[in-house]
Amino acid sequence: MLDGALPNRNAALDEAVRGVEIAIAGLPPAVQGEVRQLFGLLEFPLTRRVVAGVGPWERASDVEIASFLQRWRTSNATLLRSGYAALHQLIMAGWYGNNDAWPAIGYPGPPELG
Repeated sequence: MLDGALPNRNAALDEAVRGVEIAIAGLPPAVQGEVRQLFGLLEFPLTRRVVAGVGPWERASDVEIASFLQRWRTSNATLLRSGYAALHQLIMAGWYGNNDAWPAIGYPGPPELG
């Protein structure tokens, strides 16, 4: 989802993950519960293999992950499309909510109040 957007992949990825955690913390408790369920589904090996088609995340290739995301994005199953949309929104909020991402997209930041 952020392919080509991360200036220093490892450091930026850590920042994006922290941003996702912040975004989740800002959600209503019921939605946080749904996100936990989604992550639980993707964490448990058997359900991850069945619904995402991916083995252990640490060994998954970029191609495998991109294929899983594309399958969910274009799925006939509303639940999978909703799961993709949730992941997409959280990742975008997590990265583009970080001021380190702003220069690459030409955003000068919020106006100064004063």
